[in-house]
Amino acid sequence: MLRVQSSKTAFILMFTGWLLSSPLRGQTDSETRFAWKKDNSRGVLESYGVKLNSSGSGQFYFRKRNEEEIKLPVTLKTSAIETLNALFLKAGFLDASREFASPRKVADMGSKTVRFQNGSQRREVVYNYTEDRVLQEITTFFENLCQQERALFEMDLALKYDRLGIAKKLDELDRNLNAKRIVAPERFTPVLEKIYADQSLMHLARKEAKKILSRIEKMQTFSN
Repeated sequence: MLRVQSSKTAFILMFTGWLLSSPLRGQTDSETRFAWKKDNSRGVLESYGVKLNSSGSGQFYFRKRNEEEIKLPVTLKTSAIETLNALFLKAGFLDASREFASPRKVADMGSKTVRFQNGSQRREVVYNYTEDRVLQEITTFFENLCQQERALFEMDLALKYDRLGIAKKLDELDRNLNAKRIVAPERFTPVLEKIYADQSLMHLARKEAKKILSRIEKMQTFSN
């Protein structure tokens, strides 16, 4: 009798363990992930890139030449991730028969590595230049996102250590908004609110921060 009960107990424990682990395996298999990186053979920035999951959470990182790599968290709205996912699907990126790296001999534009995972399917492509219009759009998305996140990092840094340089950072942000090179304007809201609330800063800088804040708020209202 004891042997039968022991066998039942062992079976229940094994079955429970399988139930607990199955959702995790399913979640991993169904995960959508994006990664993009650019390596430069010259210039101040040696490399920079971003990794994102399907919920929009991820990490931006960059390394200046001969310096330690800096890693920063990044979170994008669902709409931005949906746009990115749609581009990869439109490009047919997971179709192994499709060639994305251009064979043309062009100037060194930096080696770019892009990776897309959709469930159990995964593909990585390395390219200097591509003639594929959709991959060009994907490249622009990631380039803009990386430049945006570095600008955000530098604005935060200026608020702490270079307060006289804040006006220049705000001007750069305004110009990038005009050129539509900002993927997620709402990412700047916290630092802009800090600048506007800091009465020890120059009035012109605080006024500009408020103006950009209002502009971003209107952009968000329109996009929703």
